[in-house]
Amino acid sequence: MKKILLVSDTWTPQVNGVVTTWKNVINHAEKRNIEFEIIHPYMFRNFAWPFYKEIGIPVVSYKTIKKRIERINPDFIHVATEGILGWHTRKFCNSKNIPFTTTYHTKFPEFLKSLYNIPESFTYKIEKIFHSSAANILVNTPTMKKDLTSRGFQNLIEWTRGVDRDIFNPSKDIVLKKELDPSKGKKIILYVGRVSKEKNLYEFCKISEKKDDYQLVIVGDGPIKEKLEKSFPKIIFVGYKFGEELAKYYSTADCCVFPSISDTFGNTIIESMACGTPVAAFPVNGPVDIIKKSISGYCDSDLIFAIEKSLQCEEQDVIKSVDKYNWDRCVEILLESLKSSK
Repeated sequence: MKKILLVSDTWTPQVNGVVTTWKNVINHAEKRNIEFEIIHPYMFRNFAWPFYKEIGIPVVSYKTIKKRIERINPDFIHVATEGILGWHTRKFCNSKNIPFTTTYHTKFPEFLKSLYNIPESFTYKIEKIFHSSAANILVNTPTMKKDLTSRGFQNLIEWTRGVDRDIFNPSKDIVLKKELDPSKGKKIILYVGRVSKEKNLYEFCKISEKKDDYQLVIVGDGPIKEKLEKSFPKIIFVGYKFGEELAKYYSTADCCVFPSISDTFGNTIIESMACGTPVAAFPVNGPVDIIKKSISGYCDSDLIFAIEKSLQCEEQDVIKSVDKYNWDRCVEILLESLKSSK
């Protein structure tokens, strides 16, 4: 049995695309008799990131991480994030001349610019240094690979995603539809994800002030939820939903909106499409690779226009658009990347 060490600065109880991706990857990899060991923030004393209490920052020394990696003695090492744990692991691997691979999950330059106005050029320089030691860097889409290549990143490998079709499939809920739209005359426009500034949610919420024939629904939670609830009283906030209950929200909605401009993929996009619901988004890395124009949704700088075009998509066409996304292929690419790193 091969043992893979995954190092991630984000893990449960956090709810985000990185955690969702790796939980599924591990589940499918273990079916192949592959063992995972995980180093994550909640194994150590940690504190909440200022202004973002959902993120735990571990208080841990390099020496502690070094000892833990040596005790685990993995066959392969993969670093999922560029946080404290990632930097400690990078230092260990470089000091021992041990190859490791990384993932480029989040566009942190854009993320930090939106939160703290840190110049993107500065953060990209730091990220380039971090990933320069990796034997391979897994990236989510062709456009992301092209973008990073233009910035001088090397050894980039395109990595896919998967969606559990046993859970995410068309399952419209008449009762839920009545709860969300008692008047039976509005289109249900859905957002699923973290309720935070970097998700560009204000652009989504402003739609509620412009379209009386839309009922906006937000599934998720986060640091700006209370502020948005007060600012946009017409929007329905339902908190986090998971599994089959989440699938019912996707299926019952007429359109799902992905307003983020800093994500590199968007698991919620393919979850929604698997449920037969088209997705509207801005024309940025991630959505433009996943959403087939006028078939599974629409990308446009005008979100309302993108929604209107998405509403014209046929359910069966939307569902077929996710056929190429599966977790087994995701695991295969990861394993190929790890093996080629040796």
